[in-house]
Amino acid sequence: MSNVVPFGRKKQDDENSQQDMQRFDVQLFIVHPSIEPDEITAAIGLEPTRQHPAGKPRVTPKGTSLPGVYPDTRWRYSERHHVEEQWFASSVEELVDRLLPHKSFLLGLRESGGETCVIVQFLGDGYFGDEVPLRTLAKLVELGLDFGIEVFDVPQN
Repeated sequence: MSNVVPFGRKKQDDENSQQDMQRFDVQLFIVHPSIEPDEITAAIGLEPTRQHPAGKPRVTPKGTSLPGVYPDTRWRYSERHHVEEQWFASSVEELVDRLLPHKSFLLGLRESGGETCVIVQFLGDGYFGDEVPLRTLAKLVELGLDFGIEVFDVPQN
């Protein structure tokens, strides 16, 4: 892998370093038919950026009531990364390595009807390209985690 600056990107200078940086999120997303979000937080030791429990009244992110209740629990942890270049795989591996001690809990979620996924979310800032190494993919399998990619072609907040 080279240190080539992707086409259309400027090298970073001190004055506008944040402005020229590209952003992506690495996330852990859990969907389960019944577990309480606080139980997930306690077991994994990561604070969710979003969560809602099964059976509670639905609301928008701003708190406006919606009809019905949530059919399942959804829990999402997210890390924002700022980089100068296209590489993202090491950030995926870092999160997966932090999840290894929680293998039995994550596998238990799957066994009890849940879904677990590590997601890389590209926020529309420019070019990303990398290789997720076999050792990281093997750890994802060991933990029972799917691997997802979300791409926004318009920059996100």
